Amino acid sequence: MDINKLRFKDFVLTEGISSGSIEKATFLMIKYLKKKTGLNLFAMPELEQYKGSAGKGFGLRLFANKNGISVRLNFSSTRAQTNALTGFDVWLGDGKPSTRVEFANMTSVVKILPIVAEIINNKGSNSKVVYTIPDGVPLNEGYAYGTDSILLKEAAGAGDVPAMFDDIVDMIVSPNFSKGKIYRKYKSAGVKVFEALEEVYPKNITKQGVKYVFDGKPAVVQKIKKDKSKILEMIGANEGKVTKGSAKETYADNSNADELLNDRERLSFEAQLEDLENLLKLTVNGAANAIFIAGRGGVGKTFTTEKILGEMGYRDGAGYFKNTGSASAAGMYSLLFKYKNEIIFFDDSDDALKDQESRNLLKAATDTKKIRKLVWNKMGKNVAEPDEMTDDEILDAGLIPRYFEFTGKIIFISNLKMNKLDPDGALRTRAFIIDIDPTEGEIYDFMDKIVGKISLEEGLTLDLTERKRVVDLLRKGKSKQSSNLRKLSRGLNMAAGALKAGVAVADKELARMIEIYA
Repeated sequence: MDINKLRFKDFVLTEGISSGSIEKATFLMIKYLKKKTGLNLFAMPELEQYKGSAGKGFGLRLFANKNGISVRLNFSSTRAQTNALTGFDVWLGDGKPSTRVEFANMTSVVKILPIVAEIINNKGSNSKVVYTIPDGVPLNEGYAYGTDSILLKEAAGAGDVPAMFDDIVDMIVSPNFSKGKIYRKYKSAGVKVFEALEEVYPKNITKQGVKYVFDGKPAVVQKIKKDKSKILEMIGANEGKVTKGSAKETYADNSNADELLNDRERLSFEAQLEDLENLLKLTVNGAANAIFIAGRGGVGKTFTTEKILGEMGYRDGAGYFKNTGSASAAGMYSLLFKYKNEIIFFDDSDDALKDQESRNLLKAATDTKKIRKLVWNKMGKNVAEPDEMTDDEILDAGLIPRYFEFTGKIIFISNLKMNKLDPDGALRTRAFIIDIDPTEGEIYDFMDKIVGKISLEEGLTLDLTERKRVVDLLRKGKSKQSSNLRKLSRGLNMAAGALKAGVAVADKELARMIEIYA
């Protein structure tokens, strides 16, 4: 699936998104909520396991680009499905508990979007109960949003569906009633309500030409209104109870949570790399200010990142700057300033994460705001006042400014495990984080796919058949090192070097050397 080819017009309120398409649903949710709220949102790659006074579960968290707003879609287990949502939380960035909506029955992810948008736009909900709009209604119809919204008169989350129901009943009993009047006022949602009423009360609602006639006493009208909860449930307008979320929640360390690991359907290595490619594209295109990529060395993190950046037209020194190796806090600050409007790619810079001052700089640089202010609080001869010198003058003099505005993006590749990369959870609230964790067999399968693209040392050549022979040797080899792409590079260069010296790759002694030492 190429999420960059998804279009907003493709997104209608339907159960057609399969239970396995959370990624697609998430991408379209972000587009919908941006259209309705103006917020740029980005999703955590993994579910968070939460627990608080208001309940516990697993949630997919979306973070906004400003104001500390976030949304979490809640599921009962880690097997998140687009049609198995139990509720959601909205944090409005004011430090208060979330606005929580819990549904009596599991509902579809896409059906709750108008509720979420209205809670954000209205800074909360004044209602104790909200309803999703009925099944099969397109999200791009005007009733669900905008200043002329009928369903949302009272800031009732998904809209005041019960009030719409009562109004439709009053319309039915009035003279010269037609279905067209309902459609003009309430669009497809209203028509769904009317058709349900027509089905439940066939003796009281009869059609005469294009008009309808209501034959019933006031007591019948009252009975219809009394039955509205049952009728709304018939057409898929699910009831949600609005409460306050927990004042304080705790979150499990997903890297060590046995329940999470046992319950989660593990992504294949190929799927992990596909997710990485999509997250890189989303980051570069503005969905987030940073991406942190965890995983042991030699599993394709750098290879995939450079491949995607290259496909997007970027090269080191022409679109992004790659920093390889350690970076002190002062060095990182200087680097962030020099490339403050560009992409900075940190590779093999794990030492920066061990230093609290460097971590704090990364937190500030990866904040969700479009413009982030970075400040160097230490004074010294190398610190310049930005009001007194231009950026070029500061750079030419080899100085750093006391503060500056950063609008760049950060790609950070780490060999640390997830719980070491982000021990306090601060980075995952600001950026995409993905863990690349393949099995041994998956890495060798990946080697077999990319072996023809691996560069050799200058002057060495090796055809595809011999390259694949090297992969086979590595697969059955006895090296004490775990499988990784650096082994592939060493093995290919050993074989190519031997071939140049007149020794065939099939030579038993060379094969033994590659198996053990590559």
